[in-house]
Amino acid sequence: MTIEEALLRLGDELKATMTEQLKKNGSYYTGDLAKSIEYEVRVQNFDYQLVRTMLTYGIFVDQGDGRRPGTPPPVRPLIEWIKFKKIPVPSGMSVESFAFAIAKKIGKQGTNPRPRPFIAPSINQVLQGVGKELLSKAGVDTIVANIDNELKDIKITA
Repeated sequence: MTIEEALLRLGDELKATMTEQLKKNGSYYTGDLAKSIEYEVRVQNFDYQLVRTMLTYGIFVDQGDGRRPGTPPPVRPLIEWIKFKKIPVPSGMSVESFAFAIAKKIGKQGTNPRPRPFIAPSINQVLQGVGKELLSKAGVDTIVANIDNELKDIKITA
């Protein structure tokens, strides 16, 4: 197995583990974030990098960064969220007017969600298990995991 093949398989493992982690920590709603996680191998000279892409809000889910006060969020996703989560709508309000009220409040106050880490725990879990085996089969002894949100999760110098 080549290093590139091992990294591609490692990317598949990371995506699957991140999806499980999103479900476990209550961050799996429509599955859009999980479906957006992709990995590609970049090779430059003798450096191999496993680079992650995903929807922008994934980093906010992972770190718990909220929305700043200012512009309210779009109402349509809030309507879908209320319906999906089966959130009780106050009497005298429609789902649409309730979603509009939530959007207005978020616009005024922002949000302060708790972090729901899924990136670093997934990388650590995979590298301690199947990832170590895959890379060992490719002849890799040293792995550098970069978990600082630069989206380059794994770097190997051959």
